[in-house]
Parts: sequence; C-alpha cells; structure tokens
Amino acid sequence: MAHFSPLPVALAVLLCLTCCFTAVLAQNVTETLPTFGDTVEILGAMERTDQDFKDGLALDLFSPKNRTLVVKQNNSPLPAQFITGTTGEPFVALFTYSYIIQMNETANDLIAKIEIPYDPVQLKKMGVEEANTYVATLAPNKMSWVIDETTRNVHRSENNTRIIKMTSMDGEYLLVGRQTVDTSNIFVQYGQGATRTVNMTGGSGLQQAEFIDGLRFSVQTNKSMTMNVDLKQGINPGTLPAETVSLNSYMWIVNTSDPSVRTNSEMLVPFNRAMLTALRPAGSSPSTMLTVAKRALNATSGQFMPVNPNLQTVRELPEDRIQIQNVNQLDGQYIILVTQPKAVGATIPAANIIAGGGI
Repeated sequence: MAHFSPLPVALAVLLCLTCCFTAVLAQNVTETLPTFGDTVEILGAMERTDQDFKDGLALDLFSPKNRTLVVKQNNSPLPAQFITGTTGEPFVALFTYSYIIQMNETANDLIAKIEIPYDPVQLKKMGVEEANTYVATLAPNKMSWVIDETTRNVHRSENNTRIIKMTSMDGEYLLVGRQTVDTSNIFVQYGQGATRTVNMTGGSGLQQAEFIDGLRFSVQTNKSMTMNVDLKQGINPGTLPAETVSLNSYMWIVNTSDPSVRTNSEMLVPFNRAMLTALRPAGSSPSTMLTVAKRALNATSGQFMPVNPNLQTVRELPEDRIQIQNVNQLDGQYIILVTQPKAVGATIPAANIIAGGGI
C-alpha cells in the first residue's frame, strides 16, 4: 500500500494562504492611499517622504522636522488661459480640478517635488504634446497660473509632469497643456495674420505675450480681444520732445481689435545697449537717460509724449528693458527716447534729463 506524505499538501496550503495574504495586503495598501482632506505625516531628520495619492498625485520631499500636510481639491480653479512665466497660447486645463496643498506650518526649508500624471491618449485628443504639459502654480495675486521653465520636468516613461527644486509646498497647483507644436517659450512675429496675432481672453486673469526682440506684454482685460504689433521705419525728429533723440530708427505700432477696451497691463520695452553706447559713449546709467514715449495709433505728424515717468523703470543688465506699469490703453505708436546726446567727455545739466525711473 502506497504512503503519501502530508508535506506537499501542507506546502500547497501554505502557498495558497500566502498568496491570499499578499493579495489582501496589496488591497489594503491601495485602500490606505490618502485622498483629498486626509492628513499626511511628513518625516523629519531629512528622511524621505514619498507619498502617492489615489488620483495619481505624488509628493516627494525631505524635511528637517516632522510636519503634516493636507491636499484639498478645488473644482472651480482659475481658468488655464491665464498663464504667466512662459509665452504662447492657447493653454487648457488637463484636469477639471486643481490641488491646494497646506502644511501645518510655514516651511521654506524643504527639498521637494510634485508630480501629476497625464493620459497620453487624452492629450492627443486635446491636441497637446507631452512636452507641452506643465504643473502651474497659482500666483500670489491669484490672477494667473505661473510656469517656471527652469523647474519643470516631464517624465515621459512614467507619464507625469513635475515641478522640481521646490523649497516649500504650500500653494495651489494645476496641470495644464499648451495646444501648440512648438515647445518652451513661444515668441510672436511682427506683422499681421493669424500666426502673428495674440489672443487675449477676457476675465480677471493675466496673460503674457513676447515678441521676437523681447517686447513683452502682461495684459488683464475684461473683454476678449486680439493684438498685433508692426514695425515702422522712419521717425521725424520734429515729432520728438526738445533735447531728445530716438534710440531706434523705427517705432512699434500696437493695434488691438478694440481700442476702446481699458486694460490693466504692463509692457517691457527692449533697448539696444550697443546703439545707446554709440549715441553717448561716456553717458551715465541708462536709467538716467531712457524713457518710452507714445502717440496715437494713426498719427502721422503729432508729437510723441513721454509716458508718465513715475510708471517707468529701466531694468538694466542683463535684461535691458524698460518696464511700464498700469498701461490702460495699449493701442498706439511707441518709441524710446534718449536725452540730449553729448560728445565724449561733455556733460549735460541735470535739468535737461527726462527721468526714466529707478532700477
């Protein structure tokens, strides 16, 4: 009579129990992932906290002390069209909600990153390249979603987009995509036509556009409109204020689809330092001799008038642009004025200098 050892049967039972336990354990791990509103413990002593959430959000951080955080869901975030920090449009939200991260105390001493997953199939349907996905941060003034190209990382093998180099995590975040083939900063060409037109969405948010020479607009408009900018060669010296010259031989002509629309805008007008040096090789800082002047859009002989100097700031090296704040009406012709040129070694009385603002 054959005898059967009970050992194989016991091993089979043990293996079955182990598999069942592993399955239950895996299920419990999945079920314990935090969701919106749950308190998450943050390890101290620069131990790594790598926390995934049920919808795919992942936070990875090192903290010198124990802390906690909560992630909340905002189902009515600022629309994704309002983007600053990068240029080009249109932008769309890739999620219907944003994330609000709140720590139990202010923390600016973290080493951290945030990553949000995207669906490549959904991106294709929306006309968004993977390289055009961004995790945007709501600006402190809540008027735009801010993108920082220097801290963005797209992990294509894992289908997620990140912000890296973070030292704090408090804030609101939204996954957005730009519906263009080009990536990174996109610059607008001067002239007319669909590809040279900037589309501005009406609302409480800010949008930005930058042209190929660095002329940059940050615009808030309550009514949607379009904007084009042309270059026109030739400036009549008789149209300039006394004891000034135009830095350039051309003007920028800004033309919107509705000149009556009042905006809350900022302009950054670039200046060529080499041309300035040629005019005043022994001159002082550009902040003492540059100012932007403007006249009506369709003017042919009217005088250019300096924009309120209290609204202008010359931002010198490495930027070399003149900042104009509180621009309420964009349409017009713009030039850069230089106060009276002088020969090498000569001086100009301070009274003749048109103030251009501080640095």
